Amino acid sequence: MRTGSLAAMLALLSLLYLVAGCGGDEPAAPTAADVVGLWTATSYQYQSVPPDAAYDVIAYGGAATLDLQQDGDFELTVSPVGELSTTTYGFWELSGSTLGLTPQSLPYAWEFDAALSDGVLSLRGASVEHDFDHDDVPEAATLDMLLVR
Repeated sequence: MRTGSLAAMLALLSLLYLVAGCGGDEPAAPTAADVVGLWTATSYQYQSVPPDAAYDVIAYGGAATLDLQQDGDFELTVSPVGELSTTTYGFWELSGSTLGLTPQSLPYAWEFDAALSDGVLSLRGASVEHDFDHDDVPEAATLDMLLVR
């Protein structure tokens, strides 16, 4: 009898915890007006799939910027230390909390989970490739960015 009461009480407390939002507030999805502009990366990290290697361009002294323009164009410039900078041009689209970057003339988009909180734009989880072992063969990866204006 006592075990059933304890289980019921724990279930009720769990429900109240979820209803009250104590499980952590999810940031609201940003609007297009919120994200338009020039952003500078504070983190630009590739994570291997499966996750056994990571490389953050910024942590190693590099730089990256993302310019999301009002007309739907974007310009992404990445400057790793000791390597040539690359600039990718294309089109961006925000749908709910998903930000898609479609490079010009390519049949795919990088789809990020997007959130904006306290002036930090978080873009996470795009499927990309990165050459972690520098053998000129890129490996499957995800890309996460943290950006500020």
